[in-house]
Amino acid sequence: MSNYYTQYRHLALDGARPAPTAQEIAAIEALLEAPLPPAFLAFLQVANGAYFDYTCDVPDGEGGVEKMGFNTFFSADEGDFCDETLVGEIRAARKHMSMPAQILPFARDGGNSMVFLDLTAEGGGRVMGYVQELPGWTGRRAHGFIELAPSFDAWLDSLYIDRDTVLDELEHSVSEPSHLEAMAQWLDIGMPAWRQDAGIAAMFALKQVQLYASEQE
Repeated sequence: MSNYYTQYRHLALDGARPAPTAQEIAAIEALLEAPLPPAFLAFLQVANGAYFDYTCDVPDGEGGVEKMGFNTFFSADEGDFCDETLVGEIRAARKHMSMPAQILPFARDGGNSMVFLDLTAEGGGRVMGYVQELPGWTGRRAHGFIELAPSFDAWLDSLYIDRDTVLDELEHSVSEPSHLEAMAQWLDIGMPAWRQDAGIAAMFALKQVQLYASEQE
C-alpha cells in the first residue's frame, strides 16, 4: 500500500516541501519583526507548503458557524509578493491590507480568505481569520477579521474532517482505486472511528465494489 500522506498529530499533510533552512526562518522572522512560536516552527518542519483537507469552524456572528477550509499552508521559500510564501504574503498583506508588523498570514482557502498569527503584544499568538465578503446573492456571512483560536496549537486542535465532505468526495471525487486507498489513509489519520459510521462505511464499501467491477471489465 502506498503512503499518500505525512502525519502530524491528527492531520494528514500532502505535498509538503523539505523543512525550511535556518536562513529561511531568519528571513521570515526579520521581516515579521517577531520570533515564530515553537508550535508554529514545529508544524512548519513537516508542513512547509503543504495542503491539508480539514474544516475550520468560523463564527458567523449569529451564534452559529460557517465551515471553511484554510487548507493551503504557505511555504518558507524565498518569495516576493502574493506567491503563497510566508515572506511574500507578509509583504502583500502590508500593502493591500495595511497589516502591521508581527502579523503573519500563514494559510488560505481557495479564494482570498486567510488565517493569520497575531504575534503583537495584544494578540498574544492568537489565530485570526480574514473572511472575504461574498456577493449578496450568495447569502449572508460574517466577514472581516474574526478570532478563531487563542494559539496556533489550539487552532490545529480545532481542525477536523467534516462528515458531509467525506460523503461528497466519496460520491463525486473518488474515481480510481488509488483515490479510495488515499481516502482510507486520510480518514484513518483524521477520523479514526470512520468505519463505525454506518453512512460513510456503506458508501466506501459501495465505491470499492464499483471500482473493482470497473477494473474487471
